[in-house]
Amino acid sequence: MKYVKRIIAAVSAAAMLLSGCGAQRAKDTGEEQVTLKWVFLGPGEQRDSQKVYDKFNEELAKYLPNTTVEFECISSTDYAEKWKLASASQENLDIVWHGWMIPYASEVKKGSYLELDELIDEYAPELKNEIPAIIMDKQRVDGKLYSIPCMQQMVSYVTSLDFPIEIYEKYKDKINPEELSEFFSSKETMDRECWDKIEEYIKIVKDGGDLKKGAFGFQTHVEKGYEWISDPYKVKAKGDDYTPINLYRTPEYKTFVQAYSEWFQKGYIRKDVLTAENVGTEDYDVKGGVNYIVGQGYMPVQSEIDSKKAAGSTAYVKIPFDNDHYIPYMASASNTAISINSKHPERAMQLIALMNTEKGKDLYNLLTFGIEGEHYTKVNDTEIQPIGYTSQPTSESPYGQFRFATGNTFNGYEIYMKDKNQIYKNDFIKSVNENAAPSKLRGFTLDTDPIKMELAQVTAVVGEYKKSLNSGAAADPMGLYEEFQQKLIAAGDDKIVAEIQRQIDEWRAGNNQ
Repeated sequence: MKYVKRIIAAVSAAAMLLSGCGAQRAKDTGEEQVTLKWVFLGPGEQRDSQKVYDKFNEELAKYLPNTTVEFECISSTDYAEKWKLASASQENLDIVWHGWMIPYASEVKKGSYLELDELIDEYAPELKNEIPAIIMDKQRVDGKLYSIPCMQQMVSYVTSLDFPIEIYEKYKDKINPEELSEFFSSKETMDRECWDKIEEYIKIVKDGGDLKKGAFGFQTHVEKGYEWISDPYKVKAKGDDYTPINLYRTPEYKTFVQAYSEWFQKGYIRKDVLTAENVGTEDYDVKGGVNYIVGQGYMPVQSEIDSKKAAGSTAYVKIPFDNDHYIPYMASASNTAISINSKHPERAMQLIALMNTEKGKDLYNLLTFGIEGEHYTKVNDTEIQPIGYTSQPTSESPYGQFRFATGNTFNGYEIYMKDKNQIYKNDFIKSVNENAAPSKLRGFTLDTDPIKMELAQVTAVVGEYKKSLNSGAAADPMGLYEEFQQKLIAAGDDKIVAEIQRQIDEWRAGNNQ
């Protein structure tokens, strides 16, 4: 038996040596001819994909001699499943995109990605100057860096009170956007006074005979003042309270259910909200908005008004509910990592640095927008007009990639728009990022593995009750709300909260907070 064990041990050791485990990898001198495999999110294969990839490799030789790249662009509908298969089969990938549809901490703890700190120090120190530490740190797990965030808008979203431009023009003597914005910004969370203030303006429009499609879209406003940990679990965004809570068990959600049911009874919300088609995609007379960037300005620019009108839609005047931003703790929505199976991590790190720094901006623009004259025309030094699409490329476009998935968007061209709103300008978005406060959870990463079963159960319960409660149309809203609370508890909500609290406390203790 001992002899058999010695044979097994010897075979295992040999296998480790053959696979490179436990062996010192030869230092990359740059002289070896290397082909990197890069998998990223995009519109999928396009007519001129290979033509652009060939041109990219031709240009790359000027920056990284002896290096070529084999690209695979995968659509958002297929990415998660294809990555799962590639990871399970230990496919020889080098550079991989990681985004919102794949749990980041879980993927790191599975060992899917290489730790990058030492690679950056030796092969890409310029990244530290290009990407602020408060943003780079979002990608750390247990203090170690495993991916590079693709720079874009990195701040928290802000909700808003939106009026169609025609409604605003008719009632603008009764609507003061600056005063309303200051009022909402003075509130840490959405209390009853906030809902009553919104109702004042819904009533103005209704009394004027213009509340035809009604009010819609205020459900996400419940999140005001809370920062996501793992949906639907939140923590207060400001202050010293680190207590996690399910958003649907907060006092603010209960207040929302009460207010919204009253709005429904008063006729502010369409009666067929639970059964009608296209609910949420239509234009409404008063609307709760999301994805608002502070500083956008309350009025839409004329080109937006004209383009919306031509499309049979309408532009909105937006009044923000907050006057500042923070950088959320959660991992960025779009990042670039190096696969644990990469045979050439040094070269991969150098290429990632090129795609995320000023030095490689021409390469970034080539991969993202294609070849000038064939896939876009230059309007000026900073703006282009794509050929075959206006804002986001599709598989039917001759060529074009998602800007947020290939590298640092701030080093790329802007898409030309007449009277462009500043929220589409790189310099403005950069300034918003720079002026945002860091999350108080900066450096924390939640491991959901210990509670993944309970999270799935809670998600199912939320799906069962959310639609009715968020519509205002429930026959017995508070009775349904109480039933919802009990179902959440039965699904394991208390266990989830306790585990999140344990991890936060452990993290704070380890960081002397």
